[in-house]
Parts: sequence; C-alpha cells; structure tokens
Amino acid sequence: MSALEGRVKPYLLPMIKGEIVELSPEAQEVLATWTLKTALMCQVMLPQDQPNLPAELFTDLYRDRQPAEEMKVFCGYMMPPQYLNGPSPMENRSVPRTIRHRREDGSVFEAWATVVTIRIGYAVVQLVSAGPKGLRYELGFGGSYMEPLWPVRETFSWPPRALKTLKEFNIFTDPLKEVGQPLPE
Repeated sequence: MSALEGRVKPYLLPMIKGEIVELSPEAQEVLATWTLKTALMCQVMLPQDQPNLPAELFTDLYRDRQPAEEMKVFCGYMMPPQYLNGPSPMENRSVPRTIRHRREDGSVFEAWATVVTIRIGYAVVQLVSAGPKGLRYELGFGGSYMEPLWPVRETFSWPPRALKTLKEFNIFTDPLKEVGQPLPE
C-alpha cells in the first residue's frame, strides 16, 4: 500500500492544493485505487456497528490492485471550510443504503450500495460501491460537479466546477438519497 501512496502523490498533492492537474487514464486508475483503499481504511479506523463496505472488498483490492468493475469513482473540487487554525482537515462521509428489488419473476432480492466521500483540502473523491457482485447501475450528477475517475476514460483537466457551499457538498455526498424506497409487501 505504501507503493500506492507513492504513485498517487504526484496527482493528489496538487489536487489538495487546488492546482490544475491533467489526469491521464493511468492517473485516474491510481486515484481510483487510492480512493477505494482509503475508504476501506477509514472503515477500519472509524468502525461502525455494521460495516458500510463488505469485507470481501479488502480481498478483492489485494488481489486485483484496482477497484472492481461495478464500482464508480468520481473526483471533484471544493473550497475547504475555514476553521480557527486554517483549512479543515480530511473529512470522510459514508452513506450506506439497502434496497429491496423485485425481479421479473416476482422474487425479491436485496441490493446494497455505499457512497464514501473523502475531502482533503480542495480535493474531493467519491467511491460508489454496490452489490451483489455484477450489479450494473448508472449515476448521473446534475451540475457537473464531479468527473468520473473509474472506470477510466480519456485524459481530462481537473478541477471541475467547484462545490461552493456546504449545502451543495451535503447533496453531493448522498446521491442515493432518493433511492431505496421500500417495496410493497
């Protein structure tokens, strides 16, 4: 994991400082992998009664050295809140959801999703992980505050349009808020 920290540094440090960065496909993969690793480590360091991300993701990351195919990772830019001693330190928010779905044959299954948002300085990264494995889903962000990192795409310039207020950040950290209405019995 220390090798990953060394590989992400040339991209993440300028982002933390709010500097313009060109993110190549390789840079996107490194940032996405770092985001997954950091989200998992935050879960270990700040344990909850029930883990937000399944333990199998640790094994998958160790084996594959990159996020799973069905994960999504985004990056954004936010003016950091100011406190008495300067900009705020790292912030981590994790929002889990469990959703019951009905298949075409009428059977019901549970899907889960967790959104982990990490902000350090001006940099914001967000992991969206859902299951069961193989689950396909799409997320659309109105307002283009975020740029996708995973799956990787062509080179792009960071930062995107800034999240300027805490209210915008709060909405952004929970893109699944409208999802998860219970199915009728």
